Amino acid sequence: MRRWITGLVGTAFWMGAVSTSALAQAIEPSGASTDRAAACSALARLDLTRTADAPATILSATLDEVANGGKPFCKVNGVIMPQIQFEVRLPLGEAWNGRYFQTGCGGFCGAVPVENFADAQRMGFAVAAQNMGHVGSVLNDPLWGESPQMRRDYGRRSSEVVAVTAKKVVEAFYGRAPAYSYFRGCSTGGREALSIAQYLPEAFDGVIAGDPAFPARQGGIANLWDTRQLLRRDGSEVLPVPSLTLLHKAVMDRCDTLDGTADGILTDPRMCDFDVRTLACAGEGQADCLDAEQVLAVQRLYDGPRNSAGRRLAPSGRMFGSELSWETKARAGLAEGYVRFLAFDQNPGPDYTIWDFDFDRDVERLETWAAVYDSVAPYAAPDLTAFEARGGKLIIYHGFADATVSPVNMIDFYAHIRHHQGTDAVGDWARLFMVPGMFHCRGGDAPNQFDMLEPIMAWVERDQAPDRIVATQIADGQVRRTLPLTPYPQLPRYTGQGDVNDAANWTGATTQAAQADERVDWNWAPRN
Repeated sequence: MRRWITGLVGTAFWMGAVSTSALAQAIEPSGASTDRAAACSALARLDLTRTADAPATILSATLDEVANGGKPFCKVNGVIMPQIQFEVRLPLGEAWNGRYFQTGCGGFCGAVPVENFADAQRMGFAVAAQNMGHVGSVLNDPLWGESPQMRRDYGRRSSEVVAVTAKKVVEAFYGRAPAYSYFRGCSTGGREALSIAQYLPEAFDGVIAGDPAFPARQGGIANLWDTRQLLRRDGSEVLPVPSLTLLHKAVMDRCDTLDGTADGILTDPRMCDFDVRTLACAGEGQADCLDAEQVLAVQRLYDGPRNSAGRRLAPSGRMFGSELSWETKARAGLAEGYVRFLAFDQNPGPDYTIWDFDFDRDVERLETWAAVYDSVAPYAAPDLTAFEARGGKLIIYHGFADATVSPVNMIDFYAHIRHHQGTDAVGDWARLFMVPGMFHCRGGDAPNQFDMLEPIMAWVERDQAPDRIVATQIADGQVRRTLPLTPYPQLPRYTGQGDVNDAANWTGATTQAAQADERVDWNWAPRN
């Protein structure tokens, strides 16, 4: 792994008709040029094919004067062997803020998500995105999983080689390296972020990881388990929308005020003691209750995946308060796509479905590729000591009503970091922010829009650690309410005075559920 990283970092640029020195003379250090189009197009002749283990080629380099609000930039498209497509966008002249920003992808990826770096591009960053080594659907049928190399690229190789290659393009264009580098991603991108921090700690000064989705434990275990509770074998839904609406209302009626105010948000859903059996029908054909099949499905969804011996196969199940996001179609596509094309050493036959997976026998078969995809391999603990030692800063955030990836995954992850690297010291370089009421990466009837980029820049560049980040909820173009996000184990707490919809009337407090040691005992829990 380190051999190609060393090769990328240490390799010289080989130019065709244009030498490195000639390119540097053509482009002023600020990125300005008497002929901006010519300066940009010169990058197309940058020879990156001689890089050991990760040769790349620039397919095009053109000036774009339409995107980015009319501010012109140099758009560079390229490919890293074998099929990692990437795009780099370079502000011109003094529009560059001297920094580099790389965004993560989502789901199975398969396309270059340029929309994910739009805000950073407007701020003047040199930005980059990539397709994680393949072309395909974000949510279904990862046919590329037949290729072991493409699997490895989806794991962490693509994020790493793009980070190094793109920064070489940046340095060639401006004549200097970026002063600071940042990575941000949510879901699959959140997993990329944690992998970058652990396995390529020297590449980024600041890393933002949102709702990280580890492919093996998520695709091979949680998605499968949830889908098999939500769908019958004939594809019909066990819990249609009216049932989920009924369930959510009952949960909120029971637990909304446990955090000190009735605002439709469970600040810490682990405090809720709702029992779904209170909604059980006395007879059949009733609209205001749940039948026996539905009650059992809900119990299993809240509890989370287990084998027949009762052994927990994931850190947790779904949170109370997340019921309105219990959709099935996307989860079913992700679940079936994973076990058919990514899970096992040899893909099963064309007739294989999610119902063929055995939670007793097949979980062990996931472990080989889990070690490639997931930021933390089965039975191992996260180790970010190198990232901490080089002065990196990490912000993790997770929606507390995320029904796609259980937020307990990140509470467990953070607890292991604190245990391994020092409970008192971790807050100096890594902080977790739980977002009450937010679904997976976005959504939910709660403040769910917030900026993590400016706070991590202040942390990295001015040593101003984020103690309070305000989240906003927008409805009909207007601010409906705001809520402060506080570093875990603190969570927002209403002061009891003033407008409950104003973040100014909230503080941070540690809840009863946030214990000193929150490491979870589950099947792949660390053994060291």
